[in-house]
Amino acid sequence: MAPLGTINGPLVNFRNYKTRIVAKIVGAEVNTTPDFKPNVDNKTPEYLAKFPIGKSPTFEGADGLALFDSNAIAYYVASKGDSNSSILGKTAEETAEILQYILFFEADFSPAAIGVLVPLLGYAPYIQPAFLAAEKDVFRFLDAFNTILADKTFLVGERLTIADIIVACDLIMMYKFYLTAEDRKTYRNITRFFKTITGQSAFKAVVGDIELCTTRIQRPVDASKKEKKKADKPQAQAKPKAEKKAAPKKEEEEDDGMPPPE
Repeated sequence: MAPLGTINGPLVNFRNYKTRIVAKIVGAEVNTTPDFKPNVDNKTPEYLAKFPIGKSPTFEGADGLALFDSNAIAYYVASKGDSNSSILGKTAEETAEILQYILFFEADFSPAAIGVLVPLLGYAPYIQPAFLAAEKDVFRFLDAFNTILADKTFLVGERLTIADIIVACDLIMMYKFYLTAEDRKTYRNITRFFKTITGQSAFKAVVGDIELCTTRIQRPVDASKKEKKKADKPQAQAKPKAEKKAAPKKEEEEDDGMPPPE
């Protein structure tokens, strides 16, 4: 089978993984761009002429199709597989459920997760009210999703669908950087689901083994504040030069060279 097209974007990226995993499951071939440089290659005039929003990943079909949303790309590739595949659902009802979970994670969970992880990873300023609101939403959505998965192995029906792949990919960063062993016990149903999906051979072939979080990532120290604190710290008092006549012993003991107490 000739390649369906090319997915543009860095290979190590949870959004990029979605299409490549789906392609392996349905037996489709998709070209990749291993040397893609984020915030460089997607800002060139040539790239923006095709994809004015400047996002990545994007998809250029062999037939000229241009897509700029990772879930739409994965869905398109899934549609090109075996017509007997259940990856997109067997009925209109199953397809609606699949879309429900994909859209829930895209519209609700992912923005909250990004609001938590981006400032902690140092990609955006840490603004406490915004961070705490995002964190509250993350745990609210996880509580609900954990309940949904109480009696499910897969999200829709009894077989793997594109919803499982996309949702598991959307959970990767949280499991790598934020959800500790204690959190994984609290959300045991989600953790079971996550391990089941990421353990699939197609998933492992693209992503490899995922190292789970041991210590929750902490927000980086602001370098400018660190320098300011250092500058504001009183300097140690210099000892007076020794005179020919020795100073009384009591005075020597009172001046130990340390800064005055704050």
